[in-house]
Amino acid sequence: ELEPKVPTCSPSSVGGKVETQYLGGSDIVKGGEITVIQYGNSGGNACGPPAKVRGSLIYRNGHPIVDDENNFPDGSEVTFNCIESIMGEKTTWKIICEDGSWIGRSLNCDTDDIAGTQIINNNSTCIFRNQEPNVISFFNDQQIREEVVEFPAGAILISRCVDIGKFAMIGPNKRRCMGGEWDGVKPACFGLNQANDYSMEKPPTILFRHQLGPIAQSNEGKLIVYPGTILHMECLWIRRFGNPKWTISHDYRKYPEGWSTDPGRDPQLEYRLSIFHASKDDSGLFTCVTPARYTHSVEIEVKAIHCPVVPQRRGLTVNTQSTKMNTRLKFSCINGNALIGAPEVVCLPSGNWSSPFPICESIECGEVGVVLSDHLKVLVVSREVGGRAIFSCDSGFGLRGPAETICQASGDWATPFPTCEEVHCDNPNAPENGYIQGTGPYKAGDVVQINCNPDYMMEGQPIIACQENSRWSGKMPKCKLSIIP
Repeated sequence: ELEPKVPTCSPSSVGGKVETQYLGGSDIVKGGEITVIQYGNSGGNACGPPAKVRGSLIYRNGHPIVDDENNFPDGSEVTFNCIESIMGEKTTWKIICEDGSWIGRSLNCDTDDIAGTQIINNNSTCIFRNQEPNVISFFNDQQIREEVVEFPAGAILISRCVDIGKFAMIGPNKRRCMGGEWDGVKPACFGLNQANDYSMEKPPTILFRHQLGPIAQSNEGKLIVYPGTILHMECLWIRRFGNPKWTISHDYRKYPEGWSTDPGRDPQLEYRLSIFHASKDDSGLFTCVTPARYTHSVEIEVKAIHCPVVPQRRGLTVNTQSTKMNTRLKFSCINGNALIGAPEVVCLPSGNWSSPFPICESIECGEVGVVLSDHLKVLVVSREVGGRAIFSCDSGFGLRGPAETICQASGDWATPFPTCEEVHCDNPNAPENGYIQGTGPYKAGDVVQINCNPDYMMEGQPIIACQENSRWSGKMPKCKLSIIP
């Protein structure tokens, strides 16, 4: 029979050691941490061996527990790790000795219980808010450009600063969606001395300039340099306050460094290190150290990055066959076919093209409009991309809008479509000494006959017609006095 321990009170020691203790019960939080609170030094009793849990491995302060360990001093931390389940996941929890008692919620490693818990947690999606300034994130090698995106469980995001030479990152560059939350802290990027008026109290900005080959910043925040490239890295520091220095993580060779003297550069601000004709052995960590002892590092990887060869596709033409890093391919189609997909792709530092290759297809447009304006007629000349359809109206109606539409590469006809409106012509004024037969209103196609009074002769056409542009077909004739010989 279990009986609760009788509580006791003891005075806290003023100025004594402050001891970290852990809350019991539901104390397991994201990342396997325990909620921490601070108490005064209690000088508590030791604990006996913790109860074993079937299917688990037990660790004491990070080291496996051996069978003959019987004494666990106050404050000892014990971690239980379940052996990997059939779900491929592990469950972990911790307990801590507090004044002779183990504090913390104990779980178990039964496969059914673990699997049930994991199904609930692992199927939870994570929301990513793309709002951190100067941070760009990638999923499956594609930059995330949307402001809010929902990702499935297990998704991994890679992040870096928008420019690894001008910003420094705080936090992890890789985060995983676990149980509906992103593990680790959200990364942030802060500007270096160039963004702070070249303050001596900030790490130095590093600028990159290159010749004879491409460079690119990888998703993970490395500077990828193509072999044979000449790379100049310029550490920004106000010269009158002393000289910075470069430190390198290897001794492959001696790199020339000093204040930049190239035309257009600032010798009072740019302290340069140059890598001439980079090779694989130049890879490493390059750090600029200012006289104020602030540092900024760039990890360089010299690697010949090439993307897959451009496949031959019917009707598809490309501006170059190069596959080198940073190469930009521009696609087009021949024979009037339509380009389906991205018109341009770039070779990324990962060795992948930025988008799938497009294809060329013969696209035809369907019917012109689902519902056309009343009295509107259409004659399709060609349904291929670039083909035309011509509009007209029933007799007595005039066209308002474009007279034709063009078949687009999307397979749709260009809009807007025209409408047909009933045509009316203004009442014509009878000529002097003449009269008109008939009365208005006059619609398109209506004709008017003009007559002259007796003793007058007509000069001009006796009949005019109301046209579809709302104008009469000719000028009003004149009636002139007849001259009798």
